[in-house]
Amino acid sequence: MLFNSYQFVFVFLPLLLMGYELFALSGARLAVPVFLVFGSLFFYGWWDWRYLFLFGFSIAFNYAWAQALRPRPAAGAQRRLAPRAMLAAGAAANLGLLGYFKYRNFFVSSAAALAGRHWTTATIVLPLAISFFTFEQLTYLVSAWRGEIETRDFLSYALFITFFPHLIAGPIVRYGEIFPQLNRGSRYRLSAGNLSAGLMIFAIGLFKKVIIADTFKLWLDPIFDAAVHPGFVDAWAATLAFAFEIYFDFSGYSDMAIGLARMLNVRFPENFDSPYKARGAIEFWRRWHITLSFFLRDYLYIPLGGNRRGKLRQHFNLFVTMLLGGLWHGANWTFVMWGALHGLALSANHLWRERKFRMPAALAWMLTFSFVTLAWVLFRAHSIGRTAAMFSGMAGLNGTGWAAGAVGPPELRQCVAGLFLVLCCPNRQTIMRWEWRSDYLYAAAFAALAAMSLLQMSNPPPFIYFQF
Repeated sequence: MLFNSYQFVFVFLPLLLMGYELFALSGARLAVPVFLVFGSLFFYGWWDWRYLFLFGFSIAFNYAWAQALRPRPAAGAQRRLAPRAMLAAGAAANLGLLGYFKYRNFFVSSAAALAGRHWTTATIVLPLAISFFTFEQLTYLVSAWRGEIETRDFLSYALFITFFPHLIAGPIVRYGEIFPQLNRGSRYRLSAGNLSAGLMIFAIGLFKKVIIADTFKLWLDPIFDAAVHPGFVDAWAATLAFAFEIYFDFSGYSDMAIGLARMLNVRFPENFDSPYKARGAIEFWRRWHITLSFFLRDYLYIPLGGNRRGKLRQHFNLFVTMLLGGLWHGANWTFVMWGALHGLALSANHLWRERKFRMPAALAWMLTFSFVTLAWVLFRAHSIGRTAAMFSGMAGLNGTGWAAGAVGPPELRQCVAGLFLVLCCPNRQTIMRWEWRSDYLYAAAFAALAAMSLLQMSNPPPFIYFQF
């Protein structure tokens, strides 16, 4: 069930909000969190109910393992931590499950290519959201091992993992951020202020996805996925179009997730903050998929040594972190190369800062935007061969145009409009800080955004990050 579908907007969400309020009014202390857990599981199982068995096993295993990891009382004020080997074993179990379902075929095919063999493996369907809920399980295990979790409340833990607004594609939240807002002791009631703010945030995100992102998708997909080599104009236009599609697709999803949580009185951390305004790779990753950046920093880069073991080791750690971050996005060498490029860019940015080189702001922005846009070719192309075809087209090696005439003046105007929107228009955070002249104006803006989006949702494509 997609956030941008009629089933979700007109059936699931209204029923869930009504059930939330009715169970809150019942006075039963556990009714609302239990209702939210089962509602979230229904939401997850809508795609394929068989996913629920793996998801349930992951929840049960990690909760039990976290209890074994919790520090034990010792003499005096000291608390004894479980051996690091136990934490490593729990992490390995989670990563092993992720590796089997997401990377088995990739590693087997890569090994076969190196050996000059042709090995066949059974096709494995990737369980929905396994990358995201695996990362959140890892944060829970580490927090339990460190003694940061003071409660053994299974219900709150289950709600933290299953909570549907962030279940499929983030943001990646930590138990300490959610538990104070959603636990069995919380006072559950719909709030007019949070409901109105959440609906507006959701409507903004829906507009970004349906009206903007999906419009680019209509004509860029044939260029990236075709068997023929694109010409100069088509290749550049499709690359820019994908840069704007993924921007508004992921920004829209993040807004919708934050808005849905807000309706239920939960404030998620920000996950997207106008990244195309960045003037360097470091700033870009502080604005793009913010919660993933923090996860990679805290659970991979710092454990590798961060910047504590000399400059050479710091750059190596940055490169490895982004290499694995690229692989996390997909089981394909194109994603590995995309991560490697961003690792090199982060190292170059750090070196630039260390030497205190100064560059005009406009030039710094242009270099950053150009690099990010070119790297998106690796992210979108389905193979290294198709990546090479796109780059050869961008270099003018395939002529100026394409016989199919995929790109014309309307498509080029869309690209110009996309650049204007990301650079000159306020983002959602800014819009929500505005002081609206009246509630009627606020309601009219919400109605206009919602109406335009709902009229275009007849055949909604999934969000790009759903595939990860």
